[in-house]
Amino acid sequence: METKNLLNHELSRMEAFRLLSECYFLPNPDLSDTLDNLELHLANVSETAANCVRRMRKEIQNGQNFEALKVDFARLFVGPYKLLAPPYGSVYLDDGRTIMGDSTLDVKNRYREEGLDTAKNFKDAPDHITAELEFMYYLIFKEIKAFSNSDIETAIGFIQKQKYFLESHLIAWIPEFTGNIIEEAETLFYQNIAKATETFLKENYQVVCAALDFGQLNSEKLVEINSL
Repeated sequence: METKNLLNHELSRMEAFRLLSECYFLPNPDLSDTLDNLELHLANVSETAANCVRRMRKEIQNGQNFEALKVDFARLFVGPYKLLAPPYGSVYLDDGRTIMGDSTLDVKNRYREEGLDTAKNFKDAPDHITAELEFMYYLIFKEIKAFSNSDIETAIGFIQKQKYFLESHLIAWIPEFTGNIIEEAETLFYQNIAKATETFLKENYQVVCAALDFGQLNSEKLVEINSL
């Protein structure tokens, strides 16, 4: 893959993480625009996930009641009585299935190593699905910046960080989380966002592993990753 195509691919992968994160907030009138952009970027990196988003867009266009989406959002992710699909990594990764466990501390440490912390207006735990997806966005942003500056060693370092974070966190708990959504959701919208999320993350893991396995990047010619 030529340098220009590689960077375009990584820009789409980066933006897909950010837009996917937005889909896990309470639905709002901007949702249609978010889905348009998400489909556009996913089409460049994961056609299977893009197809799920097309079905989500079609549901919105066919007059899906936003109130129904809000109700389903609350049932799945908020409560008040029982979270049908808790959006927190520690619920799935730590003993006792509780929020703010040891895995949450590791997530916070990963953020702080990059000079990041959750925004003051972000009231949820650091291992909330939206925060973890945003962190992947940030790591890819830093990778792209390093590649653009021909700093291959630093770029590879950020790809390694992506691999660690996927292995230790997102890939480790997302399948159970999305399985809960598919089983419990009352709208096709949330069933499809669950399918898109799991597919996209699995394919991302393959991408970063392929990039690291290729390995021999030299400083004069950015990279040719035929297996991406």
